[in-house]
Amino acid sequence: MQPITYSVSKGLRAGAIAGFVGSIVLGIFGEIGAVAMNQELYYTTVARRMGFGDSSVLGGWTLHFIVGIVAGSIFIGATAAIRRFSLTTTKKAIWVGMLGGIAIWIAVYVPVTGILVPEDLTNTTFAGGSLVLHVLYGVVTAIVSLSILRRTVRTKTTV
Repeated sequence: MQPITYSVSKGLRAGAIAGFVGSIVLGIFGEIGAVAMNQELYYTTVARRMGFGDSSVLGGWTLHFIVGIVAGSIFIGATAAIRRFSLTTTKKAIWVGMLGGIAIWIAVYVPVTGILVPEDLTNTTFAGGSLVLHVLYGVVTAIVSLSILRRTVRTKTTV
């Protein structure tokens, strides 16, 4: 298989699609965790505290997907800009995804939670679980992006 090279714009597009997929995976496992811990889903709590009121469930999921799409886009766009982190193999996508998930947890989840739901940061089970879910999000986003990017390379090669 030929090495993959991709531009920042291709990375942004692939990352947006993959970030949506990663958000779905994170959301499903987040929902399972919330039910298991008998808690309100995190996104619902954030939406309610932001003033979405009765539509907090729908608003929470909407916010979750928007953030996932934007974060995935920036994450994969950055892998194109910083060649050391470019997605070339599945193995590399896994470790870059893990790093990306940790970075997104630190840059997005921790500040938002600190402002809107500070009690969740003091709950070790909840904070640790959310870190694991964000690492999962990063890995899924990176692997899906690599798959999308490989298709675009194959398409251009065969044409």
